[in-house]
Amino acid sequence: MNPRYACCRLKLAWAAVAAVVVVLLPAPVPPAIAQTSVPIVQARPETGSRIRRPLVQMYIDAEKPYAQLTPEQRAKFRAHFSGLADADEPPYPEDGLRPIADALAFVLADGSVGRGRLFVTVKIDEKGTPTSVAVYEAPDSRTAREAANVLMKTRYKPGVCGGKPCTSEFPFDVRFDD
Repeated sequence: MNPRYACCRLKLAWAAVAAVVVVLLPAPVPPAIAQTSVPIVQARPETGSRIRRPLVQMYIDAEKPYAQLTPEQRAKFRAHFSGLADADEPPYPEDGLRPIADALAFVLADGSVGRGRLFVTVKIDEKGTPTSVAVYEAPDSRTAREAANVLMKTRYKPGVCGGKPCTSEFPFDVRFDD
């Protein structure tokens, strides 16, 4: 056998072994609390263009309703509350955070959007109806105002205290980045 071909065969054999090892290694596990990004795109393209450019990305923690969240996602959300008993549940949007993020992206698409954190709490009564909003941190006043409007129009699953629906606050915490 020609030594030149033996060297090539040896290299091919090692490449095959490496490929098998890579296939057999376990796939990386996604983080338990993955964030979802929602792009905010210009409502109308700039003059002379047909391309609507992305303005900013909005990052939310979870998309699903509370009942469909993983135990890790529930634990992260429950960490916003102090003194919440194990059997109690915090208020949460009936359809999850994604419809709120989509509505907010739609109303913010027609202007400038600030960068940074938006932290708002919504007071939810025992029927799941929002009664007031408090803005604690916002990238700008427009984002705060639009978020308050969207959150007041949202329907919520009321909080549960001692087995009964109760009035409590829902914290809405998102990040706006490039």
